[in-house]
Amino acid sequence: MTHGASTLGAAQSMLEQAVAYAGQQRQFGRVIASFQAVKHACADMAAWLEPCRAFVWYAAHTQDRPEEEAGMLAAQVKAHLDEVGRDVARTATEVHGGMGFTELLGLPFWFKRIMANRQLLGGPERCRAEAALAQGLSAG
Repeated sequence: MTHGASTLGAAQSMLEQAVAYAGQQRQFGRVIASFQAVKHACADMAAWLEPCRAFVWYAAHTQDRPEEEAGMLAAQVKAHLDEVGRDVARTATEVHGGMGFTELLGLPFWFKRIMANRQLLGGPERCRAEAALAQGLSAG
């Protein structure tokens, strides 16, 4: 559960940094936030993260329920956020262009955090298999 929430926070930070950067960085005499491709990239990241926030809140709420249900939801949250977090990290880095790879803006820290969370306690496939087992389904 905590790995999913951590990934959500890191991805949200990367989104906020990408939006701020796009609003300041100028190219061809105008801010890059005015370019349709950059607008769409930022909107996509926001759209990917919003349902994840509700998913994390719901999973946190179920921690008072039976252990099987809480464990199943925690595994599902982690699996989903592993994938969404990776996509947000990639897209936010792309919005920053070459600056996204430098330590000056701090994006590599969040990128590494998301990738480390993805590896801790298994990747999405393993988490989905654990969720299936908690529901009494075959993991194969």
